[in-house]
Amino acid sequence: MIRSEMIKILLDREFRRLRKNPSALMLLGLLSAVALLMATSRPVSKASDQAGTNDASRVADVWLIYDQDSEWLAYLKANLPETPIVHPVRRSSVPIENGRLKLPLGHGAVEIFYEEERRTDQVSAFGKVTLNGKYPGKDPATLDPFWKWFWSTLTEYHTQGLRFEQSAEPLTNQSAEAPASLEDTSVADLVTNELIATMLLLIVMFFACCHLLVSFTAQDRERGTLAALVLSPAQTSEILLAKFIFHLLISLGGCLTIVAILKPIVLTQPVLWLVILLSSIGLMCVGTCIATLAKTQASAALLALCYMLGGTVLFYLSTKFTAFYFLKQLAFENYTFPLLFSTMKRPVSVFNAPGLGTMFLLVGIWIGVARSCFYRYGWR
Repeated sequence: MIRSEMIKILLDREFRRLRKNPSALMLLGLLSAVALLMATSRPVSKASDQAGTNDASRVADVWLIYDQDSEWLAYLKANLPETPIVHPVRRSSVPIENGRLKLPLGHGAVEIFYEEERRTDQVSAFGKVTLNGKYPGKDPATLDPFWKWFWSTLTEYHTQGLRFEQSAEPLTNQSAEAPASLEDTSVADLVTNELIATMLLLIVMFFACCHLLVSFTAQDRERGTLAALVLSPAQTSEILLAKFIFHLLISLGGCLTIVAILKPIVLTQPVLWLVILLSSIGLMCVGTCIATLAKTQASAALLALCYMLGGTVLFYLSTKFTAFYFLKQLAFENYTFPLLFSTMKRPVSVFNAPGLGTMFLLVGIWIGVARSCFYRYGWR
């Protein structure tokens, strides 16, 4: 049975250690400073750096032209922006004159093309999708509001293994040559406060719940302190629970600071804190497994770094190969980023949050694995 008094004693020990080594939280302070600078700074407009480019030059209407329906396209249709006005239409409904799109003056278009082998009646969940933008006039920046909405909304939907490539060319100069590549659009235009806030939250959770837990637990194990705790009146379950509560408090405190600075309006969203709680617990379980299986503090820190880099490689390869895509579905981090990003943009219901149930299941499995590892090898 868990004893609250023993938990308080163990938590006090962890906080005493932290007070002796406050530099361990230096990264959290740095990330909070970055968030504060972002919140108090005025974003630099790309249009202000280019002569003759202003809000009036942005295209008012964009025709989203497609051949086949798909789930991700249906999601886009259900979340159309107020500006620019987007008209999703089938290619057969678009007027064409002399092989060129015949659109109203000042309107732009974005054509969706699938790989040749993917152009079947049933769109595959894997493959390449090319988005060919057609902008009126000579300035490709006229499509920037559309791209900003498109990529942010698509990120909320997972895309299910599809690889997207963006290109652009003038509407009045359609040739048989290959369209321009991603160089036509600056990636900086797609970076928003919501995206940066999401990335900062991910860094805070990984640092507090995985890196810091691995460092402290491996240090205790290497010095023999953990074995002494197990031989004390404290139960193994109480030791593990105290560690989880300690690192969870640090994670929640750091996330609360970031959200309060960058997006205080989402502080009342239950889905945000539910996702942060699940992700933090999952990362603590991963850190516990790493710290209990590694024999030294150096090897544990190296394994934590390998886990982070391995996850990055897995997420990239999942866009190229089917097998890695299915492996990615087994990682709870796969659902963390889309859910956090969605809650940063608009309110999300707990019952309609995509992937939240799967995330619960995966984190529950990690809890069982971490508990088993700590009971068998954690203190030896």
